[in-house]
Order: sequence, then structure tokens, then C-alpha cells
Amino acid sequence: MRIRLIIKTDEPHGSIIPVNYSYPLSAWIYRTIASGNHEFAGFLHDSGFKTGLRQYKLFCFSQLQFPEKGFKVDGDRLTILKGECRLEISFMAPLALETFIAGLFRGQRFRIGDKVSVAGLRVESVEILPDPVFIRTMKFKCISPVLVSKERPDSRNAEYLSPVHHDFQRIFFDNLINKYAAAVTYGFMKAGADSLNDNSESSIKLLNTSKSHLITIKAGTPQETRIKAYSFDFEISAPPDLICTGYVAGFGEKNSLGLGCVQLIAN
Repeated sequence: MRIRLIIKTDEPHGSIIPVNYSYPLSAWIYRTIASGNHEFAGFLHDSGFKTGLRQYKLFCFSQLQFPEKGFKVDGDRLTILKGECRLEISFMAPLALETFIAGLFRGQRFRIGDKVSVAGLRVESVEILPDPVFIRTMKFKCISPVLVSKERPDSRNAEYLSPVHHDFQRIFFDNLINKYAAAVTYGFMKAGADSLNDNSESSIKLLNTSKSHLITIKAGTPQETRIKAYSFDFEISAPPDLICTGYVAGFGEKNSLGLGCVQLIAN
């Protein structure tokens, strides 16, 4: 399921939030779900969907989307100029819970910020978005950056890969196949032989120049970490069930922190 929230600020002009707002936004999403279904929220946060030794949260969300000239960035602060933004949240959720989950977000008031600046926000409206028809080849635009990484043999730190790196596609599709397997295990997707077998014909093709994003998670805390992810438009060719999995649950890693959410590019 995917929902689109229209969010307004308590102050019509000039509300200021941290540039690195994805972690507190993720925490608010968990809290909102927990307010109506504590068991499902706890499952998402604490264990997630498992396949083998891996586990996935199978949800993602976009960056805040502003109208033209609706924001400005100054250092590590983002000023909301027009008092409104949109947010898309996508879940691999039970069909029976879709309307219920959407209802949890209606009328919600929350605050996003840190020790430097805080903004009061409220959800003005919630819309359940229909899924596109998934076919073998589709085009998407990142509405939050995609993170793909691999371990460095000589370091404890990961290497964050750009979409032109020679290992990017292999790791990208390995991650996608594992998410699909987790979704099948929990009954959210039907098993399809072509989706888990040899994916040598699966590919992604860049449609523009990628843009890198340096993102700080848990900024200002002892757990602070920095990652690099990339935004780009792309064409993906793969089994439709794999594409559906990426669209709903997010492409790449750390989707529950606001990474890997995409939007269909209409032909």
C-alpha cells in the first residue's frame, strides 16, 4: 500500500527543521502505527520480515516534497517557506489493514527537529494511492535516494556505491531478490519461479546523471553515522514481482530510514 500525506506547518511561513530529518520522521511513522496497532509497529521496528539471516522492514518513504520555491537550505537547516509539503509512505502491509493504517495518519500532529530547531506539523489529508500495473520494463524517479553498499575488506566502514559502480547492479538485485523472498515467506507476494531464479537478464539503466546525498543518521548522538546515497531516474528490466517489491518496500538498503522510495515515470 502507498499513501500520500499533505502536511502543513503550524507557522505558515518560516518553519525550520534539520536537513537530516529522515530519522525523526521515521520515528514518527513508527509511533503513529503503534498508536493503533502496537503489535504491527513492534514487528516492523524490532524484527521485521526475515529470510535466512537477513531481515527487512519492507516499508519506505519519500523525502518531503515541496511546491516550487517552497523551501530553502542554509547549512544544516531547512526552512519551509510556503507552509506545506507532501510525503509518500509505502508499506508491505496486510490488505485488511490498509484503510485502518491510512486512517491512523489523518489529523496527526507531530514535531520534527533537534536541539537547534523544531517545527510543529499536522497532517491535512491522507490519500491511498493505487499501485501501477507492473510489467517487465518500467521507468522510475527516486523521490528519496537509493543506498547500495558493500563491505571493505580492509575497513570496518562500508563502501557506498554510485549507480555506475561495477558492483552496483549485482548488489542492487541481490537485495531486491532477498526482499521478495521475505515477502513471499510472510504471504505478501506469491512465489514465482522466474523471480528467484537466474536474474542475469535483469538490469537497470540510468536515464540521467545521478546526484549524491551525504546523510547523517541520529545526528548529534553517540550513535551518529553518515552514509552516502544517490538519486537518479532509471529504467528497470526484471520480473514484475521483483519490480513490485522494490516499488512497495523500497529499492536498496535502509528503506525504513527514508531511502529507496520511487515514483513511476509515465510514458
